[in-house]
Amino acid sequence: MTVTLVQPDLVVEVDVDVDVARDSTGRWRHPTRWHRTRPDLSPDEVAPFGI
Repeated sequence: MTVTLVQPDLVVEVDVDVDVARDSTGRWRHPTRWHRTRPDLSPDEVAPFGI
């Protein structure tokens, strides 16, 4: 597996089924769905994923 780190420059909202979407290791079991972009927010204003 190759990992490429990127600098975020866009904030978007996604929909997930929070109750059953993750397995015991924290991986997504079901697809996430794009909801909308958030031009009113910068990446610095959003908490890091998983926190």
